[in-house]
Amino acid sequence: MSSFKKLGFLSIYLMILLSNSIFILSNGRFTWTGVLFAYGLVPLVDGLVGKDKNNAAKEDFERLMNDRFFDGVVYSLVYVHLIQLCLAVFAILTHKMTLFQWVGYVLSLGIFAGTMINVAHELGHRSSKMAQFHAKLTLMTVCYMHFFIEHNRGHHVWVATPQDPATARKGQSVYAFWWQSVTGSFRSALAIEKRQLEKANISFWSIKNNMIWAVILSLLFCGALVGLGSWRVGHFAWEVIPFFFGQSIVAILLLESVNYIEHYGIVRREIAPGKYERVNPLHSWNANHLFSNLVLFQLQRHSDHHAYASRPYQVLRHFDESPQLPFGYPLMILMATVPPLWFSVMNKRLDQWQMNAYDSQHIAQVVREMA
Repeated sequence: MSSFKKLGFLSIYLMILLSNSIFILSNGRFTWTGVLFAYGLVPLVDGLVGKDKNNAAKEDFERLMNDRFFDGVVYSLVYVHLIQLCLAVFAILTHKMTLFQWVGYVLSLGIFAGTMINVAHELGHRSSKMAQFHAKLTLMTVCYMHFFIEHNRGHHVWVATPQDPATARKGQSVYAFWWQSVTGSFRSALAIEKRQLEKANISFWSIKNNMIWAVILSLLFCGALVGLGSWRVGHFAWEVIPFFFGQSIVAILLLESVNYIEHYGIVRREIAPGKYERVNPLHSWNANHLFSNLVLFQLQRHSDHHAYASRPYQVLRHFDESPQLPFGYPLMILMATVPPLWFSVMNKRLDQWQMNAYDSQHIAQVVREMA
């Protein structure tokens, strides 16, 4: 991996600068900068710098796996995010904003919070207790702690099957998918946690129920931010409540939009009742646009992630055989908000994927290359 690409993973700090720092420095006038970065600058730079299909060389694999720089980036972002939320509380209580400015600020901070769910996703797949703690801490700030349960034990088991609420069906709009995935993922996490408690002979209404804590801790965190804001201004800072839940909703819908474009229409063959073929690099949409991959910690190399969930972001691999998106995630999310446009582009690609996915020789070749 080149030094340029390695340092490129720090690009997310540009969004921090644009989504909050400029707002504060401009005395609250510029609030849409985070939105413009994510959906303007990132696609523009993607188009200018192109794609990156290079994989880490085998001889560099261990070195990259053990390079603490990559851990430092994701861990530091957790604390930067917490600091940014505290600064945002002070900002919304200090600066008078129009409704237009307020919406822009919530969207900008919410988009950054959505990228933080990606950081939590990265850390949540690691086996260390420290990494999992930081994943849960981050998810607490966007009211989505149950994602830690459902994603690892639900989505990765049932991806690309009808049992997975986070897999969009062909012809399903992103708006219908939002409801399916948000409600379905919560129900799935609840069922998973209930089964775990029953196996351990523990009551559902126990302090060991992680789903109860998932709700309580987010509410307590919101209360702490309200308390911080109230201390700052000397009266009850009710404005913090809509801000906190507003940025959480934006972050959640951004996550679910990513789920939508990652798995749209992809299905695994059912080889026996309730049993599906092994997940392989044909079962997720991918994008190799360099800049958006740096900002998203190579989340767009999603097929390799599903094949090897514990593989750190810096060594995720590209496969030519994986179904490819025409643009990076930010532009694909914008496209998804216009369903007729999305269907006209993606259904053709999905049909082509189906032709390749059911070629047994092709599958065997991909699985061999994946090993």
